[in-house]
Amino acid sequence: MIVFSSQHLLWLGLGILFVAGCIAMGRLQLDSRWHGVARVSLFIIVLLNESAWFLYRHTAGGVALVDNLPLHLCDLSVFVMLITLATANRRLAELSYFAGVTGALIAVLVPAISETGLIRPIAEIRYFVTHIALVGVGFYFTFGRGYHPRFGAVVRSYVAVHLYALLIMPINLFLDTNYFFTLSAPKIEFLHQYPHWFFLAVTSLAFMTCFVVMHLPFVWLRRRFGE
Repeated sequence: MIVFSSQHLLWLGLGILFVAGCIAMGRLQLDSRWHGVARVSLFIIVLLNESAWFLYRHTAGGVALVDNLPLHLCDLSVFVMLITLATANRRLAELSYFAGVTGALIAVLVPAISETGLIRPIAEIRYFVTHIALVGVGFYFTFGRGYHPRFGAVVRSYVAVHLYALLIMPINLFLDTNYFFTLSAPKIEFLHQYPHWFFLAVTSLAFMTCFVVMHLPFVWLRRRFGE
């Protein structure tokens, strides 16, 4: 998909509307049944979406199991998101906000969809539904439910992302895979014009920058209202 093409802009617009709706949930009381409906609905949609895609790629798609493992950062974020939706755990919610939203937001802004042919539209829908859900859920718990994180959440999330990268690196070397893009950048032409270490350094910096920027609203809130 061409970045910022009309098709891409359509998905970005839908994503913005969804995230706005997740934030607007903050106007409802926490004991409102709509919170429960939203959490259960998102849980079912994402679980079915990811499960169906995994089964398709492994059976009809003919993708080898080793290349179909849910080991990308967004895959890990999906697991965290599902558990957060089921438990409303605050510590997991902060990871969904910082790591989940940042990773998914990068994926939405720079979509890496390799499928072609008749399956392409389905692959595109699955890709954006899951990644937009990751962004929305992170904002839902943080703003829609008022789980305002402390600065320690920035540090914990940043460390968690890099620990995962270190853990997945030897697995990639052993399996000859590229989960979390630790060995090569996504298959987008302009990203391969630079050395891979530069891609990793910029990505790491982008994560930290995003985490800090995403925390700024809470710094302002605490200074203004003494939270």
